[in-house]
Formats: sequence, structure tokens, C-alpha cells
Amino acid sequence: FFFDPSAMAPTPTSASEAQAHVVVPTRFLWRYGGNQVHLCGSFTRWVETIPMSPLETHPGVFVVVVNLPPGYHQYKFIVDGEWRHDESQAFMPDPLGNVNNWLFIRRPEPTSPSAEQQQQASARERLEREQGGEETYGVSVQGTEQTTGIVQPLNLAEEMEITKKRVVEFLHTHTAYELIPESGKVVLLDASLPVRQAFHALYEQGIPAAPVWDGTKYAITGMISAGDFIHILRKLRSTSKQNHVLSEGDMDAHTILEWQHESLVETRGPRNLVYVKPEDTLQKVANLLVQTRVALVPLLSGEPDSQPEGQLLLHLATLSGILACLNRHFRASTASLPLLSQPLDRLPVGTWAVPRETSADAPWKLPEQRQILALKLHTPLTEALQLLLEARVSALPVLDDQGSLLDIYARSDIIALARGKTYSQLNWDEVTVAQALTLAHSAAAAKNAADHMQNFGEESMNSMTRACVISRKESLRTAVDRLSIPGVRRLLVVEAGTHHVEAVVSLSDVCAFLFT
Repeated sequence: FFFDPSAMAPTPTSASEAQAHVVVPTRFLWRYGGNQVHLCGSFTRWVETIPMSPLETHPGVFVVVVNLPPGYHQYKFIVDGEWRHDESQAFMPDPLGNVNNWLFIRRPEPTSPSAEQQQQASARERLEREQGGEETYGVSVQGTEQTTGIVQPLNLAEEMEITKKRVVEFLHTHTAYELIPESGKVVLLDASLPVRQAFHALYEQGIPAAPVWDGTKYAITGMISAGDFIHILRKLRSTSKQNHVLSEGDMDAHTILEWQHESLVETRGPRNLVYVKPEDTLQKVANLLVQTRVALVPLLSGEPDSQPEGQLLLHLATLSGILACLNRHFRASTASLPLLSQPLDRLPVGTWAVPRETSADAPWKLPEQRQILALKLHTPLTEALQLLLEARVSALPVLDDQGSLLDIYARSDIIALARGKTYSQLNWDEVTVAQALTLAHSAAAAKNAADHMQNFGEESMNSMTRACVISRKESLRTAVDRLSIPGVRRLLVVEAGTHHVEAVVSLSDVCAFLFT
């Protein structure tokens, strides 16, 4: 880059106008070839790109002049669709690991009319020399006719339109194949397994759910999850001879297949397997996950009713995996999604228990505040499990008597009862949330120690953050980054002083807002 105060725009008539409108024509140069080169930077909000013109006298060199206000700027080049930085100019990494060039433009000193005229004449002489063929490599040759003005700020409607357009384009042009890791492990449970063994298998593998394989049909017939085990434990408890305690015999009396059949009767008819294939677009996968309100779906190599060799289980597709793909794609230009810079409390995302005001330029109306469901330490575990199922949520915050956040209790915590066959030793009418949390923490610590902190799946319980908190003024981008972490299913918006929960922002809330 080069800048020349002599090419300044006409001086405003007043000193205040001069301070407000001063810009410095700054020439950017790309010397390393390409067919099409564009410039993008903080001065375009990382949204718009500025085409650069090839320099006829120097093949492979592209140039553009941009009017920039004094101050600090970051920028990058897009060469034939690839983000590049110029290593010959000042550059620096950002917190996400991206490398951007940077420059600082000083405010030019005021000049007298005669001095300014002399400087402009000098600039014209240099331009005439270059047009005449003299070597003046590195000096501005574009004049002022191709300069751009200072970019005006976007309003919320424009930010939303730009962001959603780019997100939708990404989702439609990328497939579920990108969700499959280079290496990993998938777990299948045989439908003939007793539910007790399936219960223990989920705990041992550190996962909250797994696909079910029916050997008689040579097909994957469904999923079994922590939510299913809550249903199973509640039903077995109601039919057990010892109503307050479950025995191993009670758990061994039913297989996964039998449980599936009973569930079909209760739901009045069979349900089709929800699955995706590698060639499906990420838009299709995202819509399926949001609409069905499931946390994960099997990613199969073929149709479920095809031959066994044609329906291999490749992975489990999740919304967090799609967000992670989105982050990777825009990692070099995160600011090209301008809506992500908005604070959470300005957006129609999540369930909020505190009042908020809708911005005048917002293309949406913020939903009314609602009570956030929560648990206390003395809440009976049976009530907590029932509330999780009725509210159709994956977790609930646990508060003290003053309403401050202590922890969360999640559906997946039920898996912790498999450790040491705890489910058979509990008097269910007496267990509280406090005791259940103690069991969950000790089970997680024991599992981590046994596995040496090795996670076996994207939704591994060992990697789950129990209460991931955020403030209301943090950006949507921060929320997206945290929800991209495997196992993080929701963020709790917490007031700094009181630790009161102001809102719950779930993974599905954010994805529904961005993807639809």
C-alpha cells in the first residue's frame, strides 16, 4: 500500500468539516499474479470487495486506490477466490488464527493553498512520467477518478440480508460429506441387547445416544438416547414390584427392540427413521435437525432399506458440526457475516426472562419475555426428569434460593446412574437434584480418568461443558463459536453481579435464526 497526501480531496470550507471528512487516497498493490484480484478489509466491514485493476506496464500486478480515513485498518486480498495476504507488508494474526495485513494512516498536516498546488503539480508530473513509460514502480498511477468513498454503516436489515444470503449460499453449496471427520469412531447398539447393557454401553463409551442395529432386518432402525432411558426408568419404576428401587432383573427384562415396539404402540404408529446421506446439502441436514428437534441423526452411506453394504454408518450429523463447518469456511473473513457482530440482546434468539427493546432499524420484533424453567437443589429428581420431558429441553439450570446459577442438570446426566449400577441402589422417591449432580460429577471424573481424557465421539460426555455462560452484550459470533464446540447444546446468559440467568440461548435457537 502507498498513500500520498498530495492527492487529497478538496479541502472543506470549514475546520469542523475538514476534521469530519478528511480522507487519504491510499493505493493498494498486489504483485503476485492472478486472473481476478479483489481487496477486502475493515474499511469495507469485510462485507464488500473492491475489484483491483491490472497494471498494464507490469504483468501480474494489480492496483486500486481507496479513500481511507486516518486511523488503523486491516485488509486482505482475494486472488481468484482465495484469501491471501501480502507477506512483504505488515501483517498480524487475529485471535482466530487468521493472518491479515494492516496499516495505520496518519492525519495529514494542513497545507497552504500554494503548497497544495505545488504538491498537486508534482503529482501530475509523476503521473505524466509514468504514462510516458518511465519506471515509477510503486507510485500511484490511478489518479482520483477510481477512488472509492468512505463506506456508510449498514443497518440491521442490511446486515441480516447479507449474512443470511451468504450463510444460505454456503449451506446450499456444501454437503454432509464435510461433516465426516478424517478419523473417528461410531457406536452401534444391537436391538437384541437388554436395556441395562445398552445403558452401560452409553456410559462406557461416553456418549448420550447411539443408533440401533436390527440384525433381523439388516438395517439401522432408530436411535436410543438419554431421553429414552428417562422414559424407561420411569416406566420400569412404575411397574416394578419394589416401586422405589429398580433391580437388575427389571432392567434385563426388556430389550431395546421390545422397548421400540412399546414406544410405537404408545405413539400410535411407526415413525420413519430420520437420517441423512453424504450427498445431501448442509441446508437439508440443518432443516431436518431443526424441524425434527433432534440433537443428532445418522449419516448413512445409502438408503436404510438397501443391502447392508450400501448403508454403512459413517457419522452422526449434528447442528454443532454444521456450525463448525460454517466457522471454518468464513475463518479468514469472519466479519463478512456482519450480523454476527451484533450483541445477543438485540437479536430474536433464545428465551429471555428480562425486558429488551427492539432497535428502530431492526427487521424483527423481539419476542416477549418468558419465565425460564429452572430447578433447585432440593427438587426431587423424579420431578426434574418429568420437567425435562414435558418441556422438551435438553437441560435445565439449577439455581440457589437467591436465583443465582449453580449448575445445570441435563438429560445426558441420567447416563451417570449406570456407574456402579447406581440406579439399582437408589430410593427414587428420596433422590434430589443435588444428589444427582454429585453422581454426575463423580461419574464424569471417573470416566475422564479411565479414558485419559480421550473422547470417542462428537457428542462425548467427557467433553461436555456443564454450564457454558455468556453475557447479554457478547456478540452472536461469540455464541456461534462456543456452540460449535462438540457437546455444548445451550448458553446461559448470566448477569455478572448477581449470576441471575437472564436468558437461555440454545444451539437450535441460533441455527433456526441463521439457517432459515
